[in-house]
Amino acid sequence: MSTTDPLSDTLSDKIQHETYGLFPIPVTKYSVPNHSHLKEQILLWMNESKILEKHGREAICHNVAQIGNNNEVVNAIPELYRTIIDAVEKHNNNSIKYKSKFSINDSYLELASEGAIYAPHEVSNCLYSLCYFINYNPADHSFMKWRRNISSNHYPIIQIDSLELTPYNMTEATFEISEGDIVIFPSNLTHGYDSNPKNERITLTANITPSN
Repeated sequence: MSTTDPLSDTLSDKIQHETYGLFPIPVTKYSVPNHSHLKEQILLWMNESKILEKHGREAICHNVAQIGNNNEVVNAIPELYRTIIDAVEKHNNNSIKYKSKFSINDSYLELASEGAIYAPHEVSNCLYSLCYFINYNPADHSFMKWRRNISSNHYPIIQIDSLELTPYNMTEATFEISEGDIVIFPSNLTHGYDSNPKNERITLTANITPSN
């Protein structure tokens, strides 16, 4: 009786080439355990806050109103602030592992109406960006998506038709998101959403920096 060494060079199906995905981009979906309680507090706070039609981001979004001033809701509801930082720490500990504590640099509570759009964009001078889906129904509201950067000022990547989609040639990507999720990603990753089908898509966007 003879046996064949599975690592033998004589095997006809020995590995001849390998393809690697270098520098994967971490995106974390964190399901908020106390979402129902937080949502109730946020909606109560919204009822007493002003709606800002002009908020400084009109160049990249349409039919999106801001509720209250920047950082106002996270300062008014300490439990919300702690929940966001906890989600960011979990993301960091599972991915890049920056040696730092974190703080919220700026945040916007946003109300998207029917037909709202957010053009693809990035954020500078921060580590992470996130979106908390406070009032969100996937059947009624636009999903968030991310775009691979294929441009460069000096060395743009040539784009031609592919035989099929693979993780290496996709230019846009998304995944299933539910109400109560916080999605965290590097701030320089292009993100946005297409035309929103119905009213009352409520989200909190925040940008994260190292804390002092």
